[in-house]
Amino acid sequence: MLGEVPSASVNDGATTVALMAEAFAAWSLDAAERRMLLNGFGARLVAARGELVRLLIDEAGKNCIDAEAEADLLPKKIAISLEAGLARTPQTVVSGHEPQVFWRPRGVAVILGPFNFPLHLLHGLVVPALAVGCTVVAKPSERCPLLGALYARLLTESGLAGVCRVVQGGAEVAQALIVQPEVATVAAVGGRITGLALGRALAGRPEVVLALELGGVNPALVLDDADLAAAATAIADGAWRMAGQRCTATRQVHVPRALHARLLDALGHERQRWLPDGTPNGNNGSLINAAARARFLADHAAAPEGLVLLAGDPSRTFGNSQCVEPLLRDVRDRNVRHHSLYREEHFGPGLIIDAYDDLDECLARLTANPYRLAASVFTASRERFLALAPRLPYGLVNHNRPTAGARSDQPFGGLGLAGNARPAAVAAGAIFADESVVW
Repeated sequence: MLGEVPSASVNDGATTVALMAEAFAAWSLDAAERRMLLNGFGARLVAARGELVRLLIDEAGKNCIDAEAEADLLPKKIAISLEAGLARTPQTVVSGHEPQVFWRPRGVAVILGPFNFPLHLLHGLVVPALAVGCTVVAKPSERCPLLGALYARLLTESGLAGVCRVVQGGAEVAQALIVQPEVATVAAVGGRITGLALGRALAGRPEVVLALELGGVNPALVLDDADLAAAATAIADGAWRMAGQRCTATRQVHVPRALHARLLDALGHERQRWLPDGTPNGNNGSLINAAARARFLADHAAAPEGLVLLAGDPSRTFGNSQCVEPLLRDVRDRNVRHHSLYREEHFGPGLIIDAYDDLDECLARLTANPYRLAASVFTASRERFLALAPRLPYGLVNHNRPTAGARSDQPFGGLGLAGNARPAAVAAGAIFADESVVW
């Protein structure tokens, strides 16, 4: 037991939304105040780095390296949002007679965060919303309430509690928040089930913007001229870092049949680098809780015969942690491509390798993947990559890089069932503001 955090009631949520609605007018008009307070928030996050890292380890189950990386992203997000982010959504009108566009903040935003990056992804939406002039009600994942409480404290210490409130609770609290009449925008990061529930709840209010990032089934495509050793290193990082709990984690790798055996050997070697030991100092962290571990292992226990487990012991335990060995499976029967373990997102350290005989046929299958968040192409030729990238309808297409690892200074979002075409990261300001034309 690390601590206790009370859940909000339905009435608490309604009251908080109403307070943020009252604060919106003044906040939306004072860009200088917004910049000053957000910069102060960045300084608070830097000062609290040690506390943030400890709680990311203790509550979210991250290892030291991943916890430190997440803590270091938080102040950087503020700098990017105030500079490159706001540059994409200008909010001033200049003199002259030509038509011009400026962006108006929408109003109260409800932001629902996930557990895998419990602060970074919540914060990555909170900051752009505040920067463009919205007030915010932020609900962190109920699996990381102490991190949410720490975030709320730092907001208060930074003078931002009057325009951004943290509300704790589960799905019922989220539903109570988003249906409040003052809400103008809902932004959420989570799974497909969460996105469908939010869409149903807001179906009668098309004026409310709903921005969703819903995960992906992310492929790595290896071409016949790839550097296999370098590709294996990047693929392993994408598949197994952070115990596979990244929406952009590599779930499949597609390789020419002639290179299949060599890539398998290279991945088997790389896999040793991602074995956990059940401690924060190990090479990998744990799954978020026992239920998540049990669900991931149950999914793999139901794997069809044609999806052969080549490496990894699902039954191995690591003390009291929820760590899982990285798993590597091989497609031996093409019919398994219709199985849910192949087609759906399974949040954990599982990678499937699939040999192809014809590149065009493989590309057609990757195009038909419904969860198109991120893809990677491994080839020695930049020209081949640039020719293939437009044929892969994914939100991110990487060259000789892991599928995981988006950039905060670029848009971030998925296509198909991976989202609803409302990219975040540097483009997030457009979620929370509307274009207006003056002419």
